[in-house]
Amino acid sequence: MGPLTLLLIIAFPVCGLIGYYMQTKNHERIKLIEKGLNPDEGLNISDYRKQTNLKNGVLLVSLAIGLFVGHLLVISYDELDSFITYLSMLLLFGGIGFLINFFILGNWNAK
Repeated sequence: MGPLTLLLIIAFPVCGLIGYYMQTKNHERIKLIEKGLNPDEGLNISDYRKQTNLKNGVLLVSLAIGLFVGHLLVISYDELDSFITYLSMLLLFGGIGFLINFFILGNWNAK
């Protein structure tokens, strides 16, 4: 199985899950608006932009760290498949980045 086939096997389900999540979230927001509720729970534009910038910044930094760690693993161990190593490190550190963002926002909202 070549790397392109593996990429397609991983990319289609991931894109499908992202599309399903976005569609579900959009329908949820529409239902809240129809009920007369504010789906942003009083979040003003400035705070929304700060949270979005924080999420994007943490994600990009964590992906860069994941790419770096993946590269270190590939050059250190010859028997590792580079595609799988890079992909797994990007996913691992991307997930860690989202968790860090979650905890930062939890502390921010608690104040």
